Amino acid sequence: MRKQSSGRSSLQSSRPLSPSVSSSASFASKSTITEAPPPPTSNVDCYISHIHDPYTNLAIEEWLLRNTDPKRYILFLWRNRSCVVIGRNQNPFQECNLRFMKNNNIPLVRRRSGGGAVYHDMGNSIYTIYMPREAFSRKANAELVSRALLQLDIPASVNDRHDIVVDNHKVSGSAYKIISARAYHHGTMLVDANTSYLKGCLSKKYMNKSGIQSKGVESVPSPVTNLREYSYTVDHQQFCESVLAEFEREYNQGINVQPTIIDQHTIHELPEQVEKTRQELCTWEWMYGQTPEFTHTLDNEFEWGHVHLFLRSRHGLITEVEMTTDAGSAHPITVVSALSVALKGCRYSESAPQEAVDKIDADIPGLLSEENKNVADGILVWMKKELA
Repeated sequence: MRKQSSGRSSLQSSRPLSPSVSSSASFASKSTITEAPPPPTSNVDCYISHIHDPYTNLAIEEWLLRNTDPKRYILFLWRNRSCVVIGRNQNPFQECNLRFMKNNNIPLVRRRSGGGAVYHDMGNSIYTIYMPREAFSRKANAELVSRALLQLDIPASVNDRHDIVVDNHKVSGSAYKIISARAYHHGTMLVDANTSYLKGCLSKKYMNKSGIQSKGVESVPSPVTNLREYSYTVDHQQFCESVLAEFEREYNQGINVQPTIIDQHTIHELPEQVEKTRQELCTWEWMYGQTPEFTHTLDNEFEWGHVHLFLRSRHGLITEVEMTTDAGSAHPITVVSALSVALKGCRYSESAPQEAVDKIDADIPGLLSEENKNVADGILVWMKKELA
């Protein structure tokens, strides 16, 4: 059942970057770039990115959705360096172990589509299938990718959630996005990913976030595995070639499609909108400010008394604070009261407690003195740990 050669020697070579786009798209003027219209019978395109920056690839994905001919079927194949990608309606403070990610230099990325949180690295291939809205079927696209794995002798199937599984272990989760005349279905494929990092970034048991109540969409945890567990030879290129061959059979009568390669030499041929979208995806306002409203309730026992803390956050900012203590002495009460006021307006993050202290020192110098320093330091250490 091994996939037969499709006749293409390698996905490393391609036609020039000259996609079929709507009239609203524009390209940098270069004499070396010429239009190469597809054959009359072809209604498909394939793009393969050799760029591994997640923000750039997501910007390209968004551009292909909004600027290519909505009647065309397009396959986009890519992969990213290590990162965690969350859905547009998710709460990163609830979904991700941000401290683990920070300690391992794994950035947070928020995509424009819905769905759950996923871990990406160079052992994780990503596919995006575009089609006219009226033809969109998440199940059909998942089954297409599943058939591609069968051609690689990997016994894959699609479950009720449209995840691709092998022996009831997920190898591919997916999400989708639909606009007026266009839709896409995209998903990850665990080829040989670092599952230790995946679990460290995403597993709920690594986090203590039971006090968070969020309006965001929660991920559904599932046992996962790599394709490498079922094939010693499978890699990113094999996966891409097999998916492209299945895509050609499904949407192009089996006729070969010459992929368009996007790399450091051709990225400048894309319109400025791609870089503009990339910059937007990198901003705090998008990555954290997009977070749905949530509350976080915390309690802790100190040697001088109990502290109860209630926080409400909206758009990544702390909008409401209620901090109380049953301590009988003046110092804890002073510190707790001051922090209750100063925390409001801070960004919800592990840096919020220190930001609040800095505000107190600027507005009421001397309020946090040597006499209550141990109280303030204890609360700061506790909050910094809980808000990470």
